[in-house]
Amino acid sequence: MSAAEKIEELRTLDEVQAMTGMGSTWIYEQVKAGAFPAPIKIGRRSLWVLSELDAWVRAQVRAARA
Repeated sequence: MSAAEKIEELRTLDEVQAMTGMGSTWIYEQVKAGAFPAPIKIGRRSLWVLSELDAWVRAQVRAARA
């Protein structure tokens, strides 16, 4: 399987909260403001794409170190 064909891993809200240390209200406010990756809907569930979360975390680290 090539890199382009790699299946994306998905994370639940609980996992996103654990990964970021932020609460659900903050996460959804930042999604609405366009400052945090938006979830995708699968059925009734909201799930986040792990590669998008990783990119957001890396950007936060770069900004904090600048």
